[in-house]
Amino acid sequence: MKRFATLLLALAALAGAFALAMRVVEVRSDIADFLPAPTTPEAAFLLQELRSGAATTLLLAGIEGAPPADLARISQSMARAMAQSGAFALVANGTAMVGDEEAALLFAHRYALSPAATPDAFAEPALRQALDGVLDGLRSSAAPLVRRFAFADPTGAFLAMLRGWAGEARVATEHGVWMAHGRALLLAQTRASGLDTEAQAQAVATIRAAFAAADPPDGARLLVSGPGVFAAEAAATVRADVALVSKLSLVLVGAFLLWRYRSPMMLAVVALPLSVGTLAALLVVDAVFGHVHAAAIGFGITMLGVCDDYPLLLVTNRAPGETPRETARRVWPTLRLAAAAAVAGLTPMLASGFPGLAQLGLFAATGLLGAALATRFLLPPLLPPEGLFVRPLPERLAHLLLRLPARRGVVLGLLAVVAMALAVAGGPRMERDLAALSPVPEPVRALDGELRAQVGAPDVRVVLALRAPDAEAALRGAEAAAAALMASGAVEAIDHPARFLPSIATQRARIAALPDAATLAERLDAARQGLPFRATAFQPFLDGMEEARRLPPLTPADLGSLPTLAARLAPLLREDGEGWRALLLPGGIRDMDALRAAAATVPGLLLVDFKAETGALLDQGVREALKWGAVGAVLVLVLLGAGRGLAGGLRIALSLAGALLLTFAILAALGERIGVFHLTAALLLAGVGMDYALFMSRSGEESTEDAARALGSVISCMVTTLLTFGLLALCATPVLHATGLTVTVGVASAFLLACALAPRRAGTS
Repeated sequence: MKRFATLLLALAALAGAFALAMRVVEVRSDIADFLPAPTTPEAAFLLQELRSGAATTLLLAGIEGAPPADLARISQSMARAMAQSGAFALVANGTAMVGDEEAALLFAHRYALSPAATPDAFAEPALRQALDGVLDGLRSSAAPLVRRFAFADPTGAFLAMLRGWAGEARVATEHGVWMAHGRALLLAQTRASGLDTEAQAQAVATIRAAFAAADPPDGARLLVSGPGVFAAEAAATVRADVALVSKLSLVLVGAFLLWRYRSPMMLAVVALPLSVGTLAALLVVDAVFGHVHAAAIGFGITMLGVCDDYPLLLVTNRAPGETPRETARRVWPTLRLAAAAAVAGLTPMLASGFPGLAQLGLFAATGLLGAALATRFLLPPLLPPEGLFVRPLPERLAHLLLRLPARRGVVLGLLAVVAMALAVAGGPRMERDLAALSPVPEPVRALDGELRAQVGAPDVRVVLALRAPDAEAALRGAEAAAAALMASGAVEAIDHPARFLPSIATQRARIAALPDAATLAERLDAARQGLPFRATAFQPFLDGMEEARRLPPLTPADLGSLPTLAARLAPLLREDGEGWRALLLPGGIRDMDALRAAAATVPGLLLVDFKAETGALLDQGVREALKWGAVGAVLVLVLLGAGRGLAGGLRIALSLAGALLLTFAILAALGERIGVFHLTAALLLAGVGMDYALFMSRSGEESTEDAARALGSVISCMVTTLLTFGLLALCATPVLHATGLTVTVGVASAFLLACALAPRRAGTS
């Protein structure tokens, strides 16, 4: 242990530096950084919604497993607690929750805001029916509410407006709350952005705490869904997979290294270059971009898995009697070329135009260079002069693998057959469904769809957007667009901003259509005949009508004193650059083609199908990745040619290309759809495969003993990689599964091809 004291002190210093760096480096997680620049208005809108859209802030809750009365009580208690928490801009459960001051202002403007304030509502027959309803209400348990509102608003315009805000009767109300299929329903909109995963997780925790505080009876159960829940479920799934894989891989890799090198310190030897590379990458990316994307850290550290090869190659390639310093000098040209070629393959990512992709490339490239330099200059002085013991390969295995170059023709023929078969099959199938890349379990997504349908929440997969120079034009446009879409019969309902705040033109038209004071008084007096109401009982009604005529229309500028209305309106109407944007959210789409046709008749109305647009963006991203990957391949080929000569460079390039070909062919045979995770894993595979091919390419020029030693070092690298990434392939999380499966298949292919395409040694046949 004393021989490694300096190494352990260096690792402790690096651990402290890394902890300090993580406290000062800003880490972000904006997924839009990894999408290509939009080329259509639909794509531009999609990127904006991914960053700040209202759909990302909606949470749905259902309470079940108790009698309806208990469910309603729990729902009311939860709604109050959630509203008081301050975490939500909106909490809706079928009950209008409006403060007294806001209610008074809305009541004064009821005839301008309520869709029930039509001329027919003030005709004598309608008034008679309304007064009969008031009389019935006074005799019922709702008498306090009737006495509060009915004499000033017998037509029910105010309550009709609030009911409309609560969902336009798209979900039934029982015991005063939304109820469907024995389940009480709530809808909440968080104040925090949908991309703030910590705040979303906290909002979900607030909902669960409100449920627990409502004293639910035995058997009552809370169901919560929405993007915030998705984020929590995804994080939990990833954490569980990573924890399991980390523990198992540490045990397996540790056991292998202990068997192979007979020293637990080999783990510290491997950790040093990895730590240096990771720390250097973190600091450089933060200095260049001002922050580090979480995905850059994840991908970069995975890519730095190539760095594990460097110390293994250093230790295993030590010749008898050679010190680690001498071994480092001898293998440095090959190690330097391997690192340079891997960096060259990543460099085009910096010019791809994707902020996130540029971070991935810079993080991995900086880390690889840092790890290679640490292996060459920092690690050898920290190792004992005699190095570490290395268990020799079984002689039969070494003999078999070293004879593979004699079967090169068979291998090349096999590659040709695989290439033709893949071409005939149309190539690998690409993944275009973003949901398939999500780590959220299918039952969670199914529950979200079920709750969304029950609560009547809009179908956020399709959004219609309308831009206008000012708020009034946006509201008028939303009214016209909603009318056209509803008339088409393509949807069951439309959520739009003018539902909550009609345009000034509509408010004035509603007021102008009201009967004058004399006419209304005459109709009211006639409707009152035969009913036990005093002549002055409905004077507040007449006074309120006159007040409504004098009040100016409400506009978005008045929303500061109307928090509930502002919360309803905020997701659907907002300033956007130099103008305003109104959003229309369809509910219950019956015919998508008819909806598109109806939208096309409204000037300036943009229909965005999130699934289609996301698929198009993913396709564009894949094309960009392949284009820049080809540029990187050319750079690598030039570098290999300069370092190994034309023949040697082509042999190594053929080994890498063959490994990628076999990998994607095997993935296709397994039914895998190729997505962005498989493509990023291919970069890791290329880096690993290049190390194998470079070190095996020297075997034809060396003695049998040296060739066996080089083969042993490559096998050590391969086994440690397989033990780590093979476990990832078993994970349920798509990103981990795709990365693990791709690298596992690819590493095995790259190793066999590196052996088979190595130069032939004299005396083999």
